[in-house]
Parts: sequence; structure tokens; C-alpha cells
Amino acid sequence: MKKLLLLSLLGITLSSASAQENWTWGGPLDPNQAAYDVKHYTLNLAMEPDKKYISGSADAVLEVKSPIDVVKLDLIDRYKVSDVRLDGKKAIFTREMNRINVQLGKSYKPGQRLTITVAYAGETPEAVRPPWQGGFTFSKDANGKHWVGLSSQNEGAKIFMPCKDHPSDEPDEGVDQFITVPAGYMVAANGVLVSEKKKANKVTYHWKTNYTINNYSINFTVGDFIKEQKEYTTVKGNKVPMVIYLLKQNEAKAPGLMEVLETSVRTQEKYFGEYPFPKEKIGIVETPYLGMEHQTINAYGNNYKYTKVGGKNHDWLLHHELGHEWWGNKVTVSDWADFWIHEGLCSYGDWLYTEEHAGKKAYMEHVREIGEQIPNNKPVIIHDEADSDEAYHPEVYTKGAFIMHSLRYNLGDEVFFKILKGFATDEAYTYKHQVKTADFISYVNKVSGKDMAPMLNFYLRSTNLPEVVVKRSGNNRYTIQVPNIDFTLPMDVRTDKGIQRLELSAKPVEVTSSKAPVIDEDFWYLKKITTATESN
Repeated sequence: MKKLLLLSLLGITLSSASAQENWTWGGPLDPNQAAYDVKHYTLNLAMEPDKKYISGSADAVLEVKSPIDVVKLDLIDRYKVSDVRLDGKKAIFTREMNRINVQLGKSYKPGQRLTITVAYAGETPEAVRPPWQGGFTFSKDANGKHWVGLSSQNEGAKIFMPCKDHPSDEPDEGVDQFITVPAGYMVAANGVLVSEKKKANKVTYHWKTNYTINNYSINFTVGDFIKEQKEYTTVKGNKVPMVIYLLKQNEAKAPGLMEVLETSVRTQEKYFGEYPFPKEKIGIVETPYLGMEHQTINAYGNNYKYTKVGGKNHDWLLHHELGHEWWGNKVTVSDWADFWIHEGLCSYGDWLYTEEHAGKKAYMEHVREIGEQIPNNKPVIIHDEADSDEAYHPEVYTKGAFIMHSLRYNLGDEVFFKILKGFATDEAYTYKHQVKTADFISYVNKVSGKDMAPMLNFYLRSTNLPEVVVKRSGNNRYTIQVPNIDFTLPMDVRTDKGIQRLELSAKPVEVTSSKAPVIDEDFWYLKKITTATESN
């Protein structure tokens, strides 16, 4: 419980303090940016930790969707842009409000591709409270060596690269990163390490991913690391490198962390299907901030604070960020309004870890403890076309996960777990095929054969809770109804005859019992219960 409360409490701080210069992303898509699709990014950057400075260039390969003669790319104003090229030729550009406007010189038609190269440099934004208020985090290890992390979930990738900074568009053909650092340092980043080239007192690491990747998952970390690796066999029999990058001071902790990681991967695979990026790696890098779900190279800063779950060492943060490889990186929303699909389903996977390793009773106790502390202050879905500041609040974790718990009770384990794994493995909802809440609900209805939209939307889009009213209507007679819903909820009701599963709605249901009925004592629902005596 302390695990998710920490996330909740820290999440609350984000809503009360704006990120640096109020950088955010998402919201309504600019019509100009809707006119093109990003296919690929290439970063060629030199990081100078002493100066907290980056310099270099970035390529954006774009495909035109509707006629366009200007391309708008996002990049924060603190970087100086020295040159912009269009397909290798010098281009005219202007800057405005964290944007670069590139004049194309002619109108490009649908289907045409172009490459924009931006040369830029500047002092990097430093994170205020990473990862909630992100940026670059500059620290030193125990040996006095530089240790640099990057987090940008709330701010977007524009804090380090020119891009189309909107969740609706991911580079379909992946990302190449050429990151140059002082000799003696390593760079851990997304995908596979293609090359490591040393020249004079510098070394350039080329990392490449061919998978689609959301903007805030594009990442690199710099440090004096040791690398530990083993081969992992996925649930489908594929061999994948399992790689961890740790500070040299923590080398002795590598075997224990590797064991914890492997247990978490196997648990996630059981419920959500094969690890999503088998052609690249399962990766973790130690970071000077708590953590973040960077595709194939998750940030880990929990300082090896293991707990025992079912007698095994467990790291809640590692497991949660790993879960985002399925929920957030493989299944990705196109509108931050639907961010609960990333955080709620991922958090539900954390609860399933408890059930898998400590049993159903421990799971139910864990869920009750969390559920009783959900304040229900904001709708899980604030409104459509939300930006990252609006969408991100603690209940996308807790209430989002609890809604999955309620759905499980409604549908039963066989159907429910079929839905979780099916949605995370169906090509219609994964990788380049981004999703919205409506897609998830449609899939639930299709697989279950039930219309779960009324219940799901009730919990997701409002702060209302079912108000269960129990009235004593006579000797040993009671009526039970939920007057503030226009759908039916099955609930367990305990009477002197035992537990019955009753279909409750606005229409009263009568039961006979020598004792007052107990409603949903196992706590499958967030709800309010009132008791009353009918007047004569």
C-alpha cells in the first residue's frame, strides 16, 4: 500500500506546482501538425555534463497527410537554433513560443516524404522534482563521476529534441540516437547498441530502436556504469538479452537486481503476454531520480529497497515501470485524456503481482487498503483532448486500477483475464495502432458479450459512486436499490441465508433476512451505502 500511496502523494504535488515554464504537451492537435505524420527521428547530440549543455542536430522524417507548405516542430526556446535543412538544403525558419516554423518553399502533397534537420545547442533544463517535474538531472556518484538522467513525461520530448510533441504521433520507423560523451562514460538508451566509437577524448554510442516509441520514452542516461547481462527466454520461446546498467559502486547488487527483474518479467508475461520488445532487450539503467518507463531501458532509482512478497524479494517500482512496457509503450493512447489506460492497467498489474506471489487473500487485503483511501476528487478522464498537466493525477493510478478490479468481478476471472491479455496482444491495439478509452470498452464488450460501457463510463468520467440504499420495509424484509445509476450492477449481498449475487439497479430488490443485509463485504466496488427505515 505504501508503494502506491507514495505515487499518489507525489502525484498530488504535480497538480499544485507547475512544471518549469509550464511546459506541457498534448491537448488539441495543431492543424498544421495534423497534416503530417512522423516516421523516424535521428539524434546526433553531444552531452557535456560539466556545462549541463547539449549540442548537435536532429533529423525528423515526415510523411505528408494533407497539403502543407510549412512544418511546425516543437523545441523549447532556451535552445539556440543555428541551422535548419530541408532534405539537406538550407531552409528558411522562424521561431515562436517553443516552436520552429520551417518554410517548405512549395506545397507538399499527401504521400510525399521530407527530412528536416535542425542544428541546435544550449544549456539543458534541469529537473525540479524528477520525474514529476522533469528535465535533466545532474548528479555525482560515490566516486565523484558525473551521473546524468533525463525525464520528460509531463514536459514532452521538446525539452531535448525538435519533434512533433503530441501523443497522437509516434515515429513508426523508430529512432536512432548518436550520443557523444566524455571518454570513460557510458550511455544507456532505447533499443540495441549498434556501435561504440572512441575518438580523442570522446566516445559516441549509437543506439537504435525499430519499434514505434512514444516521445517521453525516447531517452538516454549517462554514467560510469557496469553492465550485467543474461539471456531471457520469453513465454513464446524467444531469446532476449536482459541487461542492467548500474553504477560501479553498486556492482555487487547486480545479481540480486537481475533476479528481481526476471521474476517481474515472468509475472507480467503471465497476465499480459510476451515481453513486447523481444528483438531488442529488457533493460534497466540506474538513475539519479526515482524511475520512469523508458522503452527497453527503464529508469530505476529505488535504491534496492526490496520487500518480501510470497517470500521473494520484490521491488514495487521496478515492477511498475516494467509493466509500462505493455501499458504505455506497447499499448499507447493517442490522447492524454485516456492516460488511465497506461497507469491504471499498469497499476492493476502491480496488484496481480501480490495475488500471484502472496495469494488471493493478500490481493484482496491490498485492494481494500488502497480502495478505502481513494479520495475520488477528480474524474479519471478529465475531458477529451487533455494535455499532460490536466490528465495526470493520482487517481489515474488508483481508481483506474480499482475499476479493473470491479470489472473482474462483473465478468469473472476467465473472461476478464482473457480481455487483459487479448487487448495487450491484439495487433489492432498495439505498437503503431494507438488506442482510446472507447477502443478498450469496445473490446471488453466484444469479448464478454456484455455492454459494460455504462459502468465503465460512470466510474471513469465522473466522481459519482453508486449509492446503495438499504431500507428495512418490514419484519425481516429489506429492499436494496442504487437510485443514482441507470444500469445494473451485480453485487454480493450477505443475509442470514448466506451470500447471494444480486443484480442491483434503481429498481428496488427485496430480500428477507433476520439480520440487516451486508453489501459487497469483499469490497469489489467503490460505493456509498446508506440504511433507512421506510415510513408507514
